[in-house]
Amino acid sequence: MGVNMIKRSVGRPKLLSREHVINTAFCEYWLHGINNVPLSKVALLAGVSRPGIYIEFTNEDELKCEVLKKYFNESAGPVFKNYDNYNDYPNHLLNHLDANINDGNDNLTDNILYRSLRPKGALGCLLIRSTLSPKELGPITLKTIKDFDKYRVKQLKKYASNAQNSAILNKNIDIDFFAKYSIEIFKLVQLMRLDNSSASYIKKVVNTSLEPFFNKKEMLH
Repeated sequence: MGVNMIKRSVGRPKLLSREHVINTAFCEYWLHGINNVPLSKVALLAGVSRPGIYIEFTNEDELKCEVLKKYFNESAGPVFKNYDNYNDYPNHLLNHLDANINDGNDNLTDNILYRSLRPKGALGCLLIRSTLSPKELGPITLKTIKDFDKYRVKQLKKYASNAQNSAILNKNIDIDFFAKYSIEIFKLVQLMRLDNSSASYIKKVVNTSLEPFFNKKEMLH
C-alpha cells in the first residue's frame, strides 16, 4: 500500500497520449482534490500543452469524468463488486470503511490494480472526496458520479439484506435507508481524514454511528 505505480513525469512526450494525461490527472486529483488542480499543472506534469489537452478532451469536465471512470473501473469497482459475495466477504462494509480510514485494506479484493493505483500520500477515497464539493463539478462528471452512486446504493442494499439474513444487522432497519446512510458515513470519514483526525478517533465516531444497526458489538478496531 502507498506505492505510486502511476508515474508522473515532467517533459514533453513524443506524442500526446490520452492515457498518460488521464493517469497524470488521476494522481493529482487524488492527492490534492479534483477541484484543486488547475489544468495548467496537469499539462506541466504530463509534459503536454493546454491546447493539446483541449484537442484530446473537449474540456476540463471531460478530463475529470475520464479520471473518475478510471477510478470506478480499476479501484472502486472491484471493491463494490465484492458486495455481491457476502459469504466470502461478510465483513466487507467494515473493511471498506477501514480502508478509507487507513488508506487500504487487503481484505477488500484480490484485484491487483486496487493495490497499485493509490498515489503515495493520497487520503481516503477519490470518489468520496470528489463528491464533497459537487457544485464545482461539471455536468458530465456529475452524471458519472450519479450513475455510480446508484450502483453503490444497490451493492450496499445487497450487503444489508444478506447481513440481516445472517442476523448481523437488526431485522427492523430499512435497507434502503441503511445503504444511503452508509454512504454518508463514508463522506464523514473523508472529511475527518482531510481534517487530520486520528484513525482511532474516526473509528470511534464510525462505531458510534453504526452501533444502532448492528447486533454484534465488535466493529472497527
